[in-house]
Amino acid sequence: MMKQGLFVLLVMGCAVNAFAQNKQPAKQPDSKEVTTVKTTTTTVASDVDLLGGETFNVIDATPLKTGTIDLRLAGRYKEATGTVTHKQSTSLGRKNTDADDNQWIMTPEIVWGAKENFELHLAVPTWVDNSWNIPGQPDGNYDTYIGSLWNFYQQEDWWPSMAIGTRTRLPTGEHSNGIDTELRLSMTNEYESGLRSHLNFFGKVVNGDNIENSRNIQYGAVAGLDGPLCADGAVRWVFDYMYQISDVDGGGRSNSAEAGWQWQMADAHKLGMSVQAGLDHSDETTPDVGAVLTYSYTITY
Repeated sequence: MMKQGLFVLLVMGCAVNAFAQNKQPAKQPDSKEVTTVKTTTTTVASDVDLLGGETFNVIDATPLKTGTIDLRLAGRYKEATGTVTHKQSTSLGRKNTDADDNQWIMTPEIVWGAKENFELHLAVPTWVDNSWNIPGQPDGNYDTYIGSLWNFYQQEDWWPSMAIGTRTRLPTGEHSNGIDTELRLSMTNEYESGLRSHLNFFGKVVNGDNIENSRNIQYGAVAGLDGPLCADGAVRWVFDYMYQISDVDGGGRSNSAEAGWQWQMADAHKLGMSVQAGLDHSDETTPDVGAVLTYSYTITY
């Protein structure tokens, strides 16, 4: 399963690059004398910043603009079937808990363009129902997530724009403990048509036990595309595929895909939505279906 997922990612990434990187030959001047000039073509990615992390699985390599603050609110719905071994279920005398549930999660988030090519963000996911069919909220509800994104290389010739992202979970929530840290490499290529391709690789170290038997080392990759739906590029479509090893020891493999859109309604207002689906349903970590709607208000100072 792991080999299949990585193979799909590799094929998708190669196909996108081969499709989009067509160059037109330069026209020669009409004069008999031809002067050869050596030039270096540099393409800088646009200011398109996807609502990644919450709205979309793929995160592009574009940090928020310097001197801006995004106030975001994301509403997520997830429907999953299977069996989850959850720490709180053990404390209630039930080791195996049916996860045939509808989860509703609200996530307020602040994203700050702290300096050129660098952003910081803070989020607090909040379960607003009795997830996992257990009385009370799940372990880790109201945990705090802090992170950053640093674009260290601008797109040039055949090389994509690249950024390093971090995300750390602090146990500020209910019955929570341990600190989890994620490191992600994001690569983004933008083409003359406005199409962009993305490739992410991520790894996570999990030190908490909010979910029993959770893997200490988790990892995965995401391949995605986004492009304009209108002439001015205010509305863009987004598609991505994710493969990951996560959660429960001995399993936790999941393949999922999502499709959505993002609308820059005005300079200060942005709206994004995605619909997600599990592709394998091979274990309890893959949701059947899901959807996210995110609104963002931008403050410029």
